[in-house]
Amino acid sequence: MVVIGAPMYNFSIPSQLKSWIDRVAAVYRTFKYTENGPVGTAGGKKVVIASSRGGVYSTEQAQVMDFQEDYLRTVLGFLGVTDVEIIRAEAVNMGEDKRATAIHAAKDAISKLAI
Repeated sequence: MVVIGAPMYNFSIPSQLKSWIDRVAAVYRTFKYTENGPVGTAGGKKVVIASSRGGVYSTEQAQVMDFQEDYLRTVLGFLGVTDVEIIRAEAVNMGEDKRATAIHAAKDAISKLAI
């Protein structure tokens, strides 16, 4: 299992995570080119993404600003990883009550993964 901490920065991922992806996405290590196009060779792994967001971007209206989750699913899929679970804590900068609720929900989701 691979666990990725991915806070949302400016609708996407932090530059440090992008740099890590650029190092991991290496031809002949995690993908290869074939006559039919690229094929991921890093499959068979489960990836859990722990995502935090100051606002709420999971609603239908706000999803157009979320370049984080689709990007991560796409690049992981390109590498052959399709078993991806996202644990999301949203609204952490929208007041203490919303922050506490979001963190509690994320911890609950994490505890269900461990079972």
